[in-house]
Parts: sequence; C-alpha cells; structure tokens
Amino acid sequence: MSFQLELPDIGEGIVEAEIQKWFVAPGDAVVEDQPLVEVMTDKATVTIPSPRRGKVVKLFWKEGDLAKVHAPLIELELEGAAKPAPAPATSPLEKVAQPSPSVRPEPVEGRSPAGATALGLQESASGARKALAAPAVRAMARELGIDINAVGGTGPGGRVTKDDVQRMREGGRNGHAARGTVPQPPAPVSIPPSTGEERIPLRGVRRKIAENMARSKRTAAHFTFVEQCDATELVKLKARLADAAKAEGVKLTFLPFIVKATVAALKRFPQLNAALDEEKSEIVRKKHYDIGIASATEAGLTVPVIRGADRLSLLGLAREIDRLAEGTKTGKARPEDMGNSTFTITSLGALGGVFATPVLNHPEVGILGIHRIRPTPVVRDGQIVVRDVMHVSLTSDHRVVDGHEAAKFTYEVIRYLEDPNLLFLQMA
Repeated sequence: MSFQLELPDIGEGIVEAEIQKWFVAPGDAVVEDQPLVEVMTDKATVTIPSPRRGKVVKLFWKEGDLAKVHAPLIELELEGAAKPAPAPATSPLEKVAQPSPSVRPEPVEGRSPAGATALGLQESASGARKALAAPAVRAMARELGIDINAVGGTGPGGRVTKDDVQRMREGGRNGHAARGTVPQPPAPVSIPPSTGEERIPLRGVRRKIAENMARSKRTAAHFTFVEQCDATELVKLKARLADAAKAEGVKLTFLPFIVKATVAALKRFPQLNAALDEEKSEIVRKKHYDIGIASATEAGLTVPVIRGADRLSLLGLAREIDRLAEGTKTGKARPEDMGNSTFTITSLGALGGVFATPVLNHPEVGILGIHRIRPTPVVRDGQIVVRDVMHVSLTSDHRVVDGHEAAKFTYEVIRYLEDPNLLFLQMA
C-alpha cells in the first residue's frame, strides 16, 4: 500500500518550509521514527521522522525547494502491503527467475547485506550504502568533512554515533575500519571550476537572511545614532560578580548587563519597543519585553529571543543566554525560541570594531549595536586618563522614531552602563 507523508504544521503562522537535507533516497528501506528530512522555517530547523515502516518510492522535493504545509513530502510503500498481481503474460518460469548475479550488490569483504546493516548501513536502490545516524551526528560529520556513509556504526541497531565519527577523525578510520571489516573510501575532493568561480546555492539560513535584510532595507527608513560609552565601572562590576556567578554554575558576560540596561531604557521610551503595522497604518507598542540576541553561527546569523527579559535577574538572563547560544550553535533551537522579538541587540564581542550601522530586524523599529571595549585615552577633570571605552550604535526606523528620541534612548542605555549600580534598581 502506498502512503504519502505531508509537511505538517510545524509552527504558528508557518505556511512553507525549505527542504534542507534528505536523509533517504528512493529505494531505501525505512523504519518508524527514522529521520527522513530536515526542513527549515523562519523560526527553526526541524527533522521530520518516518511515521511508518516501508520503502521510499518517491521524493516530491529537491534540497533547496520550498514546500508548502500539507503538501506531500515523500511517498512510501508500506511494509507488509499486498503486492499487485503479476501480468497474465508472465510465465511461471519468469515468476521464480532470480536476478542475475551481475546486478546484485557485492557484499563488503565477505559480509552479507545483513552484516552491513549491523554496522549501521543500509543498501539503497543504487547499491550505495547509507548510514543510520541521528541528524546531530550527520551535522557533526559534515562539519568535520567526513563521509557519514563510510563510518561503521557501534550504536544500537548499528547506528553511527558521535564517538564513531570522532574515531574516524582521530585515526582516519573508526573502530570497525581499523580492524579491516569495512574499507573506507577516500574523502571526496572538491575541485574548483576552471573558470575560477564557485557558485553556492542561496538557500537555508543564508536565503532567510537575504530575504529579511532586503525586506528591512526596502521598507524601513534606517537612521543610525552612535555615541561613546565609558564602560570602566561595568568592567569592574562584572569582574567582582564573576566568582559569585561561577559558584552558581553561571559564566557571567557583559550581555546580561546590556539586556538589563536596554529593558530599563525601553520602559522610558516605549516608542522603541514597537512595530509598524503598515497594512493598518498603526504603530504597535509592545507591553512585553522579548529581546532578540543576534548570534553568529556557522550557518549564518540567527536571532534567538529572551522571552520576558524584564522578569529575569542577571543570573537568570545569563542562564537563558547560554541556553539560547547552545541551541543556535548546535542547530537545536526550539521553534518558540525564535521570532517575534520586540527589540534586538547585536554584538560581535571582540570583533565588534569601532562602530557599525545595524540593519533592523523587521518589523521592529530599533536595534542596538554593542561594540568592542578597549582601553582608550579620554579627558576627565581636565586630565588625560585611560578608561575602558566602547561605542554604542542605535539604528531605528525614522518613520516611527524621531532622531532626538533615538538619541535620548541611547543616552539612557549608556547611563545604566556607565553607572551599572543603577541596574540593581531594575532587578527582577
């Protein structure tokens, strides 16, 4: 019996998803809960497993395609389904005829196909072996430049584990291969085109970034205000609290202080904690404070969101920032952690430079850029002294936020960062 798996509803307001990677091919046998495909929406990357046991008949989309919700993704021939009756012209001899040995896949060094499956390998219709492995393991292998299908599996049911991939990386081959039971093919070599060009498909996170940035620049009237911030006292306070935070199992960075200062400023200037509903010609001021943190990952820029940032302490913010950073770094961010922020903060840490002009995270009307803290000579009380200084830049939508309001908001953030003891008045 044929069965078509449709793209399910994977988030409120999601109408389509991009096909990131297929883990199966036509002809492959699949079992229940085996990963079939990885898809990406505006909010998260999701792996869809097989709900049934059977054989892959057809893939309806290619990698990079945009599939609509409820559209068919894959067709399976379910295991145990009745076979169609043979055509009348088929003779009894033809019914029992076996395939020629010349077209049968050769076993691996004397192992039967069952033996290959025991090593975490499946035979596809073309005879190519496909490893059984979780999406995180496949991602790890891709990052290390290792062919997952060349790794012998030692996990349950012969699945390839992270340890198997790590052994392959350290010794050039994993435990099975070291004993000579599974020969390892040479790693694929990328040969640049003779034209001196490399064409990379614009898809995945990079396509989402391109679409969002272009939409933001098309619709909003960007205006950036920049000012210096003397972060000397902030640096000292963070240093004093670092040990106490460490005792609580938390690594304290500057970002929780910056989030607290931003929320305090947003409460005084609610026009920055807003969005513009262009269809209804309305400015929508948000009464909650969901702060997006622009994060650089190997896949590209993502913006996980701290929900209810005004209700969290410094330690609570630090824990939540760590959790979100780990989720985006490993590609396991939850859908509810992405999208629908009210204001965004972007920081490149030591790579923050002198200053930059951040692009608005549509449909928000403000984004705060935090830049590198460095010792800088400044004048204090008529004397040249060295202080820890950084630049703070605010990009706002000039359609909603006037220049003087943007400047006042920026100075309010700076006031809390230059005298961080004031932040304790804002603690949850």
